Amino acid sequence: MNAPETNETKRICVKKKSALPLWVCTAVWILAGLFYPMYRLVDIAIVAVISLAAWLIAWLAAPEYTQYIEAPRPTSGNQDVDALCMQLESDASHIRSVAELLPSAKDSIAPRLRSIGFTLDKIAKNLQEDPSDLRDCRRLANYYLPVMQKLCDKYVFLIRQSTEDTDAAKNRTELKAKIEDAFAGIDSALKKQLDALYQNDSLDISTDIDVLKQMLRQDGLSE
Repeated sequence: MNAPETNETKRICVKKKSALPLWVCTAVWILAGLFYPMYRLVDIAIVAVISLAAWLIAWLAAPEYTQYIEAPRPTSGNQDVDALCMQLESDASHIRSVAELLPSAKDSIAPRLRSIGFTLDKIAKNLQEDPSDLRDCRRLANYYLPVMQKLCDKYVFLIRQSTEDTDAAKNRTELKAKIEDAFAGIDSALKKQLDALYQNDSLDISTDIDVLKQMLRQDGLSE
């Protein structure tokens, strides 16, 4: 059973003016051509001034409208990295959508799933900025997240069951408890993975700084 995914595409709000001024200006020239003989340059100049005045009045009176356009997606320059980032973000969106399907009685599980989705978004952002983490993140996406998706869908299925059979209800309760424990473990593991990625970034930065200092000393540009 698949939970519906939420659309979290980032959009930019753009304010635009109506096309009314252009239509008013065009109408002035058409009417002038029909009813006002423009045989001299001065006649053309008069119509041009009138059309400009009409355009300005219409521009001031024309209402603004708001348009939302999809923001350009940031790219790392590596197609494999960008594809994996999109996959991680899609998985995060799916997991958060599962949290929205849970009844209020399961408030303790919904925040856990939102936390997992939030961590996945951070991992995707880190990967976008540091493509060298591709190997670690690919293993996460290929091996762990498919199991996570399956558990999410199974959990929602169990929550929606309403059998009065005592044995079936007991088995369902035990399965839900196991899945909840798995959610807690996955949440912790993802946070550790994110910390490891941050540590890798810190080591890379420290190494770059050490190399830079050594080069400066070699060139006699530092004390």
